[in-house]
Amino acid sequence: MSTPHFKKIAALTFSTGLVYSLIEPHRLTLRQFDVKLQNLPPECEGLKIAQLSDLHCSAITSTQLIARAVSVCNLLKPDVVVLTGDFVSRRNSYSHFSLARIWAKPVMEYANAVAGVLRELRAPDGVFASPGNHDHSRGNCDAIMNVLQQNGVRPLVNRSTLVRGILPLVGLDDLRAGRPLFKTAFEGIAPEASQIVLSHNPRLLASISNRNALMLSGHTHAGQVLFPFVPQRVTPSDVASTPQLKGWYRQGRAQLYVNTGLGSVHFPMRFRCPPEISVFTLRAV
Repeated sequence: MSTPHFKKIAALTFSTGLVYSLIEPHRLTLRQFDVKLQNLPPECEGLKIAQLSDLHCSAITSTQLIARAVSVCNLLKPDVVVLTGDFVSRRNSYSHFSLARIWAKPVMEYANAVAGVLRELRAPDGVFASPGNHDHSRGNCDAIMNVLQQNGVRPLVNRSTLVRGILPLVGLDDLRAGRPLFKTAFEGIAPEASQIVLSHNPRLLASISNRNALMLSGHTHAGQVLFPFVPQRVTPSDVASTPQLKGWYRQGRAQLYVNTGLGSVHFPMRFRCPPEISVFTLRAV
């Protein structure tokens, strides 16, 4: 192939990929799984849990996308909805080339906007939330959790509750910007009991590997932009700072699912990492 033809094909490929990367953030994807847990209480057989993560309501992620996800989630009729952090984006997280800092509103305006959308979620056994690193920006975490609570979302920050009065559901604080308190969060919960754990950062999997747990996380956006033919790996210098990029992992007795997230951060682009709703149906072993 001659050099001019090669350059034309390369330019066309790049342009097509660039255009698609602006479209993909709006291509909502649904992933559904059956999850086997030992010692699952009979009352929780078939319990359906929907997860939304990394909403990042901001100057580059609109409430329209989040509202679409809420509508789809309600159509699936989950018993429980869990929200695993990063409801907003830090103001300093916008890439300069996006120019989003010019028109970005204060973080709490986005927190109120996303809470108003999330109040439409319907789940008979409750809607629960744990925080992410962006939610801690400038000390806003407590205020954001309070706004969510005012709109029907129950915060779980180093706390637990019982779904249907019997299944432990634990929410941990964010690893990077918060302070996970394991002793407090897991108080009274035996390691062998089946349990659901919400942790924005997947790196906490190692800390609960002795537990019979399904941990649900986000944070990574699966890389957000994955170039073809480039190996997927995460190094300590990456924003995710975790070896668990997306999908399923297991360590010890614990299993982990990493959701690719709904919103975008830094720039309004995704490539080979579409926004996701994940649904888990619990089954006894």
